Amino acid sequence: MDQLTEQSFAILRQDGRTSFSDIARQLDTNRASIAKRLNPLLLSGDIRIIAAVHPRLLGLHVLAHLSIQTEGDAGELAERICELNSPVFVSERTGKYQLISELHTATMAELHEEIRAIRACDGVVDVQVMVYERTLKSFFLGEEPALADLPIDATDLKLMELLQVDGRMGYAELAEAVDLSISGCRTRINRLTETGAMRIGLLRERTDMTSHLTFGFGFITTGNVDPLVRLIDEQAGVEFMARTIGRFDFVTTISFPALSDFNDFVANLRALTSVKSLETWLHARIHKERYQHSLHRIREGAITLSADEEAAAN
Repeated sequence: MDQLTEQSFAILRQDGRTSFSDIARQLDTNRASIAKRLNPLLLSGDIRIIAAVHPRLLGLHVLAHLSIQTEGDAGELAERICELNSPVFVSERTGKYQLISELHTATMAELHEEIRAIRACDGVVDVQVMVYERTLKSFFLGEEPALADLPIDATDLKLMELLQVDGRMGYAELAEAVDLSISGCRTRINRLTETGAMRIGLLRERTDMTSHLTFGFGFITTGNVDPLVRLIDEQAGVEFMARTIGRFDFVTTISFPALSDFNDFVANLRALTSVKSLETWLHARIHKERYQHSLHRIREGAITLSADEEAAAN
């Protein structure tokens, strides 16, 4: 995949509704060049643009990272873990721990029960748990969203549901589906994204892991970590970054187009005085990566809808 395509991906990760014309302007090229690269990938499903509703809005207040040591067939075990309620990410990885899973739960008690269920699975030898203390960057825009007293009505719910399927759905089509004007529809979507309640971004199809290499990084840090955060943030393929409580102080996930790019990045990391210890792993096979959620939690608990609003949402 050429550099222009990768740079286009980086822009669409931040805002999946960025027009091809705007991408072309940012990359000093023409719209036709961008469309020629992106349209076939969108049509084939190799990349998707979808909306993700922030877990906090759904009442999912606990986010955790599990490193799982296994014996036997790790792939079969991964598929069993995928069937549980809370995992949103499950992958086979290299190193001492054969599986990684990310869980989203409403409470610590619920997280405890999910971990118990995973530990009870045949083939699980050990489970190491880290809780995300603060997310700095992710598909959900990272920093905690301004959700306090955010009004969400049935029209917002319908827009979020439509955009979870197709994040680039046109304003005219969206407006018709929710019976709003185009400007009213645009205003609502902007409010949801600007508050961090929803993010619209690019996802790559993970079945072909040879086209890019996705690595996880775990850090034990000391002193000022700002240079580390800046170095990670400058990487075009950064997908996730968080402060954690547990085995590491800090974790990140980054995709690289080539192994040489990974090696250069690791060399830069090791030169930082704030990096006391570094562990890396390759996500060799991703079994589950879910960012769409049912919005029933919002309907049932986070907001109160009138009967008319509920009917409209359905």
